[in-house]
Amino acid sequence: MFRILFLFILFIPSISYSKCADQNDVEISRFTGKATVPLPKPTGWGSKPKITPELLEEARSIAKMSALEDFVSKCVAKDDIKMDRYLSMTDKIKSKVDLIVNIEPNREQQKQTKKTLELMIRATINSSAFDRILVGTGRTKKKLRMISLFVARKADSSYFKTYLDKVSNISKSEGGVSAEKSATTDGTTTAMNKEAKKYSKTQTGGSTVSKRENIKETFVVTSSEDLNATIQKVMADFGYKGGKYSSFARKCGAPPTEQIFEEMSVNDMMSDDTEADIFDAIQESDIKRCKRINLFAIAVVSYSNPIISEASGMPTVQASVRVQITSIPEDDFPEVIASIGPKKKRKADVEPSGAEKKALVSAGKWAGQQIVDSLKAQGL
Repeated sequence: MFRILFLFILFIPSISYSKCADQNDVEISRFTGKATVPLPKPTGWGSKPKITPELLEEARSIAKMSALEDFVSKCVAKDDIKMDRYLSMTDKIKSKVDLIVNIEPNREQQKQTKKTLELMIRATINSSAFDRILVGTGRTKKKLRMISLFVARKADSSYFKTYLDKVSNISKSEGGVSAEKSATTDGTTTAMNKEAKKYSKTQTGGSTVSKRENIKETFVVTSSEDLNATIQKVMADFGYKGGKYSSFARKCGAPPTEQIFEEMSVNDMMSDDTEADIFDAIQESDIKRCKRINLFAIAVVSYSNPIISEASGMPTVQASVRVQITSIPEDDFPEVIASIGPKKKRKADVEPSGAEKKALVSAGKWAGQQIVDSLKAQGL
């Protein structure tokens, strides 16, 4: 009874502490790990198997792996982008398990059976170390100076051209003769009579085709706080930062955000003249801070009004996101180093506003990861 109570006191608290830490917190997430290893066969008659230091260390390593898997299932699996990266780097991360997983003092319990050693631990997860290994630096010593602009465009109205239904009728007729038989009997003989009848059969059917063509859709630029926060967080988690375009525009004389937003209410990209003015503001500026900018990242998300999904019955929003990163050398023309998308993201929620927010966050995570991967691919 005492042993059961001890185990209850030892491991039940881990339920309340088994949570996912914030990316900037260290060793505040606690998870449970388990291991079962076979005991060596006794060498002498009547002797019992012994737990050696080597065997105990093996069990601890397995239990740490188990705690790491517990952490991944609770805190990483819900992030599709992060989970994909983890799966591609599982061996590397597991090789650093001693750095990531730490057994808490007095939170290790052993149980020996006739053939096995069972070990249970409660461990802290150093999520910052996990992220550093997951992400890597992938950067050179060159100073990265980047401005970023993230735009959210919501469908304001749609215009459709509807065509009259096209109807195709099919008619089929058949004719023939059928025979009916009758019989009479007087007890000794039977007489058969046949009577011929004409028949006709007609089948009708066909199909109706409706056609509606979307010929015009207008957008309004909306608040991009959720989009900005999501993209900036993904970039910061990977060690990248993008300066706000509005601050850059005021300091360096580039086109104001209001001008860009006005253009993007019509198209999902800025005009060639506006884009050229931005690059000129960097390359021709007399301000050192402006001339040092060498990258411009833009992400544009266009999303629909919430519609009720036939499958779930919930308000659903579809977002289309695309990303472009331009390199701005000091003595050459700007060069697009990444142009990705459009990528479709669809999210649902019980409330229309919730569906919109989820769609923007999902699009933002994707856009942020594309920016990070593109910069890493360039060795930046």
